[in-house]
Amino acid sequence: MDASIKLFTALILSPIVMLGMHAIFSRLFLRYRPHTHRYIVFIISVTIGHIPMGTAIWNIWFHNSSATPLEAASAWIYALIVYNAMAYSYFHIFNMSETARRIRILSEIDKAGRLKASDIVSFYGVKNMLDARIDRLIAIHQIKQHNGRYFLDQKLLYVIARGIAGWRRFIGFPSSKGLL
Repeated sequence: MDASIKLFTALILSPIVMLGMHAIFSRLFLRYRPHTHRYIVFIISVTIGHIPMGTAIWNIWFHNSSATPLEAASAWIYALIVYNAMAYSYFHIFNMSETARRIRILSEIDKAGRLKASDIVSFYGVKNMLDARIDRLIAIHQIKQHNGRYFLDQKLLYVIARGIAGWRRFIGFPSSKGLL
């Protein structure tokens, strides 16, 4: 197999390396250092993921290729950039699952200058939260209402939600009650 195809294959598989490393380190930290912040675990996972990816790229270009040293170094730098770009994308997916509610609370406190806990509950209460989400799901045709009951309309977000719930279980996060 040509070295460029091997490089492409290694880069295509790099998100699996990231996910695997994240799962392993999340489980280790949850077991042995349960108070470690999840972002620290993520950074450690991605950083250590450079070792298997770097080793794979090294083996592809320096041992199985007739590339010149400059070509090999260029391929290695390119692979490093691609791996880190994929890690950056993965971070944002992970980040969205971690921070959505906290960002809203911080935003409301910033707008008001200061708020009491009761003020936060009043604008971020369960009923308001549920009504807003249901309205959005209806507007984008993911659910529909008939005779006071809700039904799936299109299943795109449902499938994505199932994937995220499975991903959270895979990397070792505790399951949330009611999470798909």
